[in-house]
Amino acid sequence: MKHAHSEVIEQLGLGILIIDAQFIVRYANPFIENNSKQKSLAGKSLFSLFPELPQVWLRKRVESVLMLDNTTYTNWHQRPRLFDFPSSRPITGSARLMYQSCSIFKLKSAEKDDLVCITVYDSTPTAVTQQRLQNSLKRLDKERNYQVELNRKLEETQSQLVQSEKLAGVGQLAAGVAHEINNPVCFIKSNVECLRDYIGKLQSLIKHYDDLLDASLTPELKVKRDQVRQSLDMEYVQEELPEILDETDDGITRIEGIVGSLKDFARLDSGQWQYADLNEGIQSTLKIVHHELKYKVREVEQDLGELPKVQCIPAQLNQVFLNLLVNAAQAIEKTGSIKVTSCHMPERASVVLTFTDTGCGIPASKLDKIFDPFFTTKAVGKGTGLGLSVSYGIIQSHGGTISVESEPGEGTCFRIELPVEQDNH
Repeated sequence: MKHAHSEVIEQLGLGILIIDAQFIVRYANPFIENNSKQKSLAGKSLFSLFPELPQVWLRKRVESVLMLDNTTYTNWHQRPRLFDFPSSRPITGSARLMYQSCSIFKLKSAEKDDLVCITVYDSTPTAVTQQRLQNSLKRLDKERNYQVELNRKLEETQSQLVQSEKLAGVGQLAAGVAHEINNPVCFIKSNVECLRDYIGKLQSLIKHYDDLLDASLTPELKVKRDQVRQSLDMEYVQEELPEILDETDDGITRIEGIVGSLKDFARLDSGQWQYADLNEGIQSTLKIVHHELKYKVREVEQDLGELPKVQCIPAQLNQVFLNLLVNAAQAIEKTGSIKVTSCHMPERASVVLTFTDTGCGIPASKLDKIFDPFFTTKAVGKGTGLGLSVSYGIIQSHGGTISVESEPGEGTCFRIELPVEQDNH
């Protein structure tokens, strides 16, 4: 006799798939089997059974769930469907694919291997209702022209809310990472300061020793002393030590800036609002990332116009500039150029900044996902996928917009528009 809960699962109007870490199906309930028109799915590869699945995206989501032991969601707004299932409620007279909302979470299994559950919920009724409502609004817009601007703002607000929900999902993780990084950075910084002091004392001691030895050694011993110094390359070492310490300080400063941005990402309403010159912020950021750019960027063209001081949190905007410049350099495969522009738009009471590179570009299929947390076009291990989502959150918290245009093989341009004055600050 079947267990009661097994009968319930088989009757649910909800898809349940259980896979292992190798993406082998361990269980599929009747909802999955009936909609896929496949039987006996257990033991087969998920991607061979459902070739339409976005493999890279799903692999990253499953890896994240296994590593963080959390639950991740996707709804039909951002990703209309994962599986090519037919809809039982067609929007028109012809059959349509099902709109789906999915969740992915790790199972607390007694088995040794890790198991992940993917649930598939049919969101077609909600999607149909909302699409019909949108069509009604469009017809209403034709009759009432004065509502066009209002509807546009409502759509923008909806998009911002969706993005804010995704950002909130990684806010707690960002705060934890920032805390864990900040502790070792503090004692590294303290140790570097001690090293600078100790090295200064050692160099002073060596100089005193040399003065004493010069006064007491025979010419033969002086020659041997000089040979030892030369074999150890002591002059180069003594000249290089201060530069090494300076570069280490610069690296610590950059880490502290990144940690600060992670904290801001988790708590975007923090920080000190003030009026700042964004051109100065761009130029100081260019100095910080000089070492990152110099190997592949043959020219950084600056076309910076006259800007009014903008009410902002400068440290956060500098982090955005840093992320965009580093991304631009990394997108250049061999050599290329970057152009940074700024201008004032008094009629809109705003300023506009652009960051353009001649790199590899971004495929059109990925442009609408680049601001998603953990999404990256870089190779595995080369990026966290947080930089642009952090930047998006910062620009949104400043009441601005950030957009992107890109052509594969031609390059990418990020455009930022920020208000000069904040309404609530």
